[in-house]
Amino acid sequence: MAVLRPVLQGFTSIDFPSADVSATPVWIEVGLGADRPIGSVTLYPRTDAAGGGSANFPVDFTMQARADGSTTSTTTRTVTGQSNPSGAAQTYTLTSTTGRCPRLTATKLGTPASDESTKFRLQLAEIDIK
Repeated sequence: MAVLRPVLQGFTSIDFPSADVSATPVWIEVGLGADRPIGSVTLYPRTDAAGGGSANFPVDFTMQARADGSTTSTTTRTVTGQSNPSGAAQTYTLTSTTGRCPRLTATKLGTPASDESTKFRLQLAEIDIK
């Protein structure tokens, strides 16, 4: 039996003037092609930023899933106050769900890269959905 392991590699959002993006949340959605069980999401932080650490990793965010053909999403996990992961992948177990389009919506962004200290973005090296 083959296991489908959808992975998105490399994502950078547009720039924001501050870490608080709650008025205009930034999101990323991954299309899986068909409905499937989603049990966890692993976020891999950007690790090539000047000054080390993990630049632009989300601090406050929700994860949602939307079934094929549906216009509504179900929230599967809410995270607040996520600390800088310092390069380590972060795995989030979700409430049991099935969907085609998992989405991460950030309302607060992490520390920008030291060489771009005024550019707040959502940046991830990889997203792994299982």
